[in-house]
Amino acid sequence: MTEISNAEEARAALEQAREDFRELVQGLSSEEWNRKSNNAGWTNGQLCWHIAFTAGGGKLRVTRLRQNKGMNPPGPLMAVLNLTSLWIVRIRSRGATPESVLDFFDEGFAVTQGVIDTVGEDEWGNGAVFLGQPMTVGNSFNFLSDHIVDHAAEMRRD
Repeated sequence: MTEISNAEEARAALEQAREDFRELVQGLSSEEWNRKSNNAGWTNGQLCWHIAFTAGGGKLRVTRLRQNKGMNPPGPLMAVLNLTSLWIVRIRSRGATPESVLDFFDEGFAVTQGVIDTVGEDEWGNGAVFLGQPMTVGNSFNFLSDHIVDHAAEMRRD
């Protein structure tokens, strides 16, 4: 992973993530969209909704990391958060379509993209542990791409 150290690199990383996500979603047939994935009982479509939901998380990550503050809940609380996430996705993604998920992604993407211009030149290397991963402000803009790659690997297309 390349260290991101300025706004131009952050914008490029986010735009690549957006293109990759659109390609992923648009590449799923209706049958594949509804197929169970290899992730915690979610369908491929639910995984896509989950990714779209996280697209707006950059604001929280950057806000905390700029201050060298992380977000690293203890294991038992993380287990509860994971279970809560599982059910939130199952419930809130009901009726989601590829088009609605792409629109949802774009809303969150715009929030994360808007944070780029708030980062000071001296803050790109600030960081902490965020959800178990050491992360800098700069690298936080790679999170979305990494998240897409991780979940795309869990989708079943056969």
